[in-house]
Amino acid sequence: MAQHESATQSEQDPLWRGIDLSGITVVLGPAGGMLLQTLAEQAAAIGGETVIAIGYEIEPLQQIQPLAATLPLAGINARIRQLPLLDESVDLLVMNGTLRQVPLRHLETMLEELWRVLVPGGQLRIADIMEPSEVAYNEAWRLRNEIVSMLGQALEQPVALYVNLRDAAAALTRVGFEELSVTLLPGMPLTEGWLEATREAVQAMASRVGDPALRRAIIEVYLPELVAAYQQGEQRAAERFVLSGRKIGDLALNMQASFTEDDLVEDDDD
Repeated sequence: MAQHESATQSEQDPLWRGIDLSGITVVLGPAGGMLLQTLAEQAAAIGGETVIAIGYEIEPLQQIQPLAATLPLAGINARIRQLPLLDESVDLLVMNGTLRQVPLRHLETMLEELWRVLVPGGQLRIADIMEPSEVAYNEAWRLRNEIVSMLGQALEQPVALYVNLRDAAAALTRVGFEELSVTLLPGMPLTEGWLEATREAVQAMASRVGDPALRRAIIEVYLPELVAAYQQGEQRAAERFVLSGRKIGDLALNMQASFTEDDLVEDDDD
């Protein structure tokens, strides 16, 4: 279930500053949109090294091939729990919509792997989505999450809905990252396109549920509640965040980038 709308111009604050793109940049969980192109263009503009996209899904990596023909961009098929990278070889490491897919019990192990590949002084920037709040404009998104959770349990499939920001920051600290900072960004506005895509995805997943009572409840009760919440108007996805930390040292460079923090937090692809 994807949220495909870009942030409005008023939400695009110039928050990405002092970021090193002159060395090796690695993006975990490459998504669609402009993120990889923006990073690679900025790296090329300052004579930087390669931007490497690492992901387990083949299709997103194939989609960057046209960009790789003209920009310093490469894709690697791998899991983040065991990165095919040398120790202390990455200057900037970006997690884009990937952290929520990591079970809490594996969080520190994963962060230790990221620590391993970062140079002393290297920076980690995690972009993801938070748990929806109780405010009225999050109602449709909150109901969407509840439906996805029910479907995941019924189909015995894991779901990755949001990140507990407090747990993530605490894990970063325990692993050794310092200079932690958080930027919060508004959730994307929900659109008719989002509603239709969500309705189709829920119906498709519900058709695979073996319990007929649960299947009827999802289609006849919970999904209409979601539609009604959306029709209240001005509905948004949950807030997004960018959490950054540094592996203290002095080997990473300190170049600046001209793009914004919003360029890092893209579609929600659950």
